[in-house]
This record gives sequence, C-alpha cells and structure tokens, in this order.
Amino acid sequence: MKQAGSLLAPIIKDLGIDEGVTLAEIKKSWTSLFHKPLSCHAAPGRLSNGDLLLNVDSPVWLQQLNFFKEDIVKKLSAFGVTSVRFRLGRVSLKEQPEAETARSRRKPLSEEARSYIEKTISPVGDEALKASMKKAMEKAVSSGKTRIR
Repeated sequence: MKQAGSLLAPIIKDLGIDEGVTLAEIKKSWTSLFHKPLSCHAAPGRLSNGDLLLNVDSPVWLQQLNFFKEDIVKKLSAFGVTSVRFRLGRVSLKEQPEAETARSRRKPLSEEARSYIEKTISPVGDEALKASMKKAMEKAVSSGKTRIR
C-alpha cells in the first residue's frame, strides 16, 4: 500500500498548484509556527519559487521582522521556503480566538433587561430601525459593558 500523499504529490505538481497547496499549509500552521505577537502582525501572502511574501500590518513590525528574517526562513524551510520578503499589507487570519472569547463572555439577558429594551424601542415606527436598535441594545447589555438601571 502507498500513502495518499506520495500519490497526490506528482498530480499536484503536474497541475501547477503545488505552491498554492504549500501556501495553504503554511497559512494553516501559521499560529502554531509563530506565536503572538508575531502571528498577529504578519501573515503569509504569496509563495513563488521558494520565496515567501509576508504581509505585515505596520512599518514598525516590518522593520522588526527584518532582524529575524533568517529565523523565519529556518522555521519555514520544511515547507520549501528559501527566502522571505516583507510588504505592508492587510493581515487577516481566519482563526481569531479573541473574537470567539468575546462572544462566549456574553451573558444571557435578564427579564428586566428584555422588558427595558422592549419599552425603549416600542415608540419607534420604522421596523428596520427598531430591529437594529434592539440588536444593538441586546449586544451592549449582554457584553456587560452597559447596565440597565
């Protein structure tokens, strides 16, 4: 029996998507390879002939990462990366644990809070505006940043 990876590798190479697959693997492993704060301020952008282009979110981080270029290349050498370049750009990784923890910190609304919100929005005639106000108030109260008196 042969491993699936050994069978797929030549097909992926023939299709010309080997660098795209490698880039996807780097993106998937990014937060485990590079811990915070680096992983929050830089992200893989493009891979071409072993040269990885990293998007960096500020000039300060761009300058700082230039000092660690060799270390970054060493960590990524398992993916076939031989050099790294940096550019200012948007850094957005789909895995954002902070956003999930903020959502999980929300507490359920009490009956008093629900009643207050309904009473506050009841004079509003526009249904779309009323729905938006209700959603915003519920979010503010459930986050714990706003209290009902």
